[in-house]
Amino acid sequence: MKTKCPLPKRFSGTRGVSGILIALLTLVLSTASVAGAAPFAYVSNFMSNTLSVVDPTAARPIATVTVGQLPLGVAVNPSSTRVYVANSWDGTVSVIDTASNTVVATVPVGTNPTGVAVNATGTRVYVANQGTVSVINTATNAVVATISIPGLRQVFGIAINPAGSRVYLSDTAANVVGVIDATSNTFMGVLAVGLAPMGLAVDPSGTRVYVANHDDSSLSVIDATTNAVLSTMQVGTFPIGVAVSPSGSFVYVANNLDGTVFVYDVAAGAIVRSIDVGLSPYGVATDPTGAFIFVAQDRALGTVSVIRAATNTVVATVRVGENPEVYGSFVAGVPGGTASCDDQIAPLQRQIADLQQQLMAANQTIASLGRQNSDLQGQVNTLTNQVNNLQTQVNNLKTQNATLTTQNTALTSQNATLTSQNATLTSQNATLTSQNTTLASQVTSLKNQITGLQSQMADLQKQLGTLPAENAKLKGDLDTANRMIASFVKRIVDGKTDINVATAVRDAASKMLIEAIAKAGTRDLRVRRAQAEYNEGLAALRAGRYFHAVREFREAYDTAEHVLRR
Repeated sequence: MKTKCPLPKRFSGTRGVSGILIALLTLVLSTASVAGAAPFAYVSNFMSNTLSVVDPTAARPIATVTVGQLPLGVAVNPSSTRVYVANSWDGTVSVIDTASNTVVATVPVGTNPTGVAVNATGTRVYVANQGTVSVINTATNAVVATISIPGLRQVFGIAINPAGSRVYLSDTAANVVGVIDATSNTFMGVLAVGLAPMGLAVDPSGTRVYVANHDDSSLSVIDATTNAVLSTMQVGTFPIGVAVSPSGSFVYVANNLDGTVFVYDVAAGAIVRSIDVGLSPYGVATDPTGAFIFVAQDRALGTVSVIRAATNTVVATVRVGENPEVYGSFVAGVPGGTASCDDQIAPLQRQIADLQQQLMAANQTIASLGRQNSDLQGQVNTLTNQVNNLQTQVNNLKTQNATLTTQNTALTSQNATLTSQNATLTSQNATLTSQNTTLASQVTSLKNQITGLQSQMADLQKQLGTLPAENAKLKGDLDTANRMIASFVKRIVDGKTDINVATAVRDAASKMLIEAIAKAGTRDLRVRRAQAEYNEGLAALRAGRYFHAVREFREAYDTAEHVLRR
């Protein structure tokens, strides 16, 4: 936004707020827009193997770029001239020229790359792989360093501080955030956060790191100076993406199950707004001016919601590709654009609303105090009456004391009667002692029965000793059966292909896929690949292409079987 925020100094105070000023500010907020060209969001479509270029002013993507297989993380360089896309299945990063929306380079990196981030100077790109981080020189589009990250098993997100000295990684399996010294390209260690941390972002000052913990629905705030967790707060259900406004005043959290984006006010230390964006919000990012927030919805027919930051309202919804599981800094700004005032106007608008509420509350308090004064006067009169009543009660208590003295004399006589009763109880005790002797005999008999039961238990334990051998035999039989099934599948695949063969291979692949999902879960990339191959086999079977169907089912079977063997 080109504006330099020409607000009067007295506006920041608490005096002189009028209805006219509020109306004028509302008009400014409602007509505010980004000067010049709008920012673009670059959204990776996981199942489409494409990148959608989203203009918030257009009803549909202005371009669609084919990238590698199963793209995930996306990052735009500071000058908005290059976009970097991590292709998780290929083990590559696609480099896209924003002027032509074409892939100008494909860089091989590590295994299963997920997150990608660019430093503030645009000279280095960091890619989070499984077990390593690849460092790309943007001048040559070549990997110049590979950093080992021991102990991290399933890295998801990656972010860099503005100084370019620290790189942060989220690991969904170890429940930690890893830290890399970008100056020496060395791994510094980890710190524990919530359960299954996914998206993470660094504020513009580089002093705070925000982490969305998916499985316990929380947001961790990390002190980047000490690498210690300052606080953890509950957000919506299953958060994934997180982004910080350019001013550092607000943090945006995408809650996947709720269909909302939470707005966290850093100064207030509280969630101040929940924005409904639709089904399954995944990644969230702001444009460099802070005017817009982009949210990708991960579903079969994916969409991107565009939020105006000044009003926290959805102003556009753009349909993109299939399953847009994008995250990171995937929004480009306008080269040479100046900073926006939206982050400053939004809290001022909330301040005015707060002052109005405070004024209303003060008037209510004055009225309430008047009522309380009248009530207190009535209470004084009531207390005076209570004092008089208490004096009467004191006189009554004196009379009761005399009565109690008489009752005490009567109780002394009753005590003599109780002494006589005690002698009777002594006699009854002797009778109970005799009964106790009889019970002791019964206890001895029960102990003998227990001894017999213990002997029976020893026999049962001997029988249990034979069970491991029988279990081992059953396991061997099961392994033999599985090998026979695998052999049967191979014979079917190698034989003549028709609908019966394709159906048999489909059933074998389905069984193996179900077992792989039970072991590794649906988020495992190999399971996703097996599921995709199985789905392609079903499509071929329905189309009558039985040989192609058998081949796809066989690939799904082999991929799922590989998951089970790991």
